[in-house]
Amino acid sequence: MRSGSWSGAAAIAALALLPGVAGAQTTDLVFGGWSWRTHDPSSRPAGFAGAYVAVADSVRTVSVNPAGLALIPKAELAAGTASRWGGIGYSLRHLTAAPAPAATPPPPGRPTKPAQPVPCSPARQSRPWAAALFVEQAVAQDNQLEAVRGPGLSEIATVSSSVEQVGAGLAKGLAPWLDFGVTVAWSHLRLEGSTAQRDLAGDELARVTLGGDANKARAIVGALLTFGPARDPTALRLGLAYHHDLLTWSMERTAIDRVRGVTAGPMRVDVVEPPVLAGGIAWRLSDTWLATGELDYIFYDRGRRALERNTDAATAAPFRLANGVEPRLAIEMTRPSPTGGYFKVRAGIRRETPGRLGYDGTDLALRQAFEAPPAAFRGAVGASLLGEFYENAFRFDIDISQVVVQRLTTLSAAGRRRLSIGLTLRM
Repeated sequence: MRSGSWSGAAAIAALALLPGVAGAQTTDLVFGGWSWRTHDPSSRPAGFAGAYVAVADSVRTVSVNPAGLALIPKAELAAGTASRWGGIGYSLRHLTAAPAPAATPPPPGRPTKPAQPVPCSPARQSRPWAAALFVEQAVAQDNQLEAVRGPGLSEIATVSSSVEQVGAGLAKGLAPWLDFGVTVAWSHLRLEGSTAQRDLAGDELARVTLGGDANKARAIVGALLTFGPARDPTALRLGLAYHHDLLTWSMERTAIDRVRGVTAGPMRVDVVEPPVLAGGIAWRLSDTWLATGELDYIFYDRGRRALERNTDAATAAPFRLANGVEPRLAIEMTRPSPTGGYFKVRAGIRRETPGRLGYDGTDLALRQAFEAPPAAFRGAVGASLLGEFYENAFRFDIDISQVVVQRLTTLSAAGRRRLSIGLTLRM
């Protein structure tokens, strides 16, 4: 390679080795395919296409809307695949003073058939407490891309990450119609990524590495309003939840310019997960039908604002990461099972935002790497088999979801099909 060409390559490499941006993502190509897209906590919520913030009727709600924990009659265990989720919840009714005896006995449960109770939770309790613990291993992200930096100069980037978390939730019924809950989760991020610039001969000119094992705390605050007679606890519910980081993840970034013999770092790079505000409604139309809807507002712009804070307005100007809105709708049918107990069949659909940083500048490689796809629509279906769902019960769930509408450039852009299997025991 001529000396002029080497000088040009060195200049490009030197620009690439400027300090990375703290925020939701860095400007390195290694994060070109990184997504903050939200996921469903496996099993039944997945079959609702994520429209679960107002349904909130099992221990899984601890990581969606912790206020729903107050609906647990006594004790509940749950586990599921997909995101490898497991949790245990317990109603702390013994901490609540016993209510005064009623003048008349409560009316019987609403029957689907004579002497056959409906598979829903018992009458709402007066000011119950409930607590829950959960563990989760979220789906890992593995991205690889190749971009052209210039004549005879390419860049290859790879990143692999996984997230595990453990958390605890506490809920209290402020009134028979109002429940409030808080969850605090400790999340561990394991990330390893690198981007390497090479010439036509395959010689490496520069390399950037990002990685580390980081921990953070994230809180969820939720409320649940239930309307209707006390013996009809699922007639109409309104749910609201807000997810926000208390601490942020921190990675190490090291840059090496082999042409100039310069090494920068390791330096700290903060990784900020966007807050999420979710609101929804669940309406039991009859003993058979339950309809639910949810609207999530995801504050993706926190990453864009962090990018501007940590560099300058000119550097951040070409990048975009607008807030996302995800509406979700679902319906579920419950019927007596011919083999005993009940079965449920559900279906849902959601708008799924990409959650990826985009770039509108003139840098050829960045335009290739940071090309955020449009929003997609994900459909979901599921079924459950359950025994008597009162003080003692079990439920077996199987749910599947897949992107059904999206402008695709590659098959992988649609995302992997997600299959969830779950088991819930209520005692």
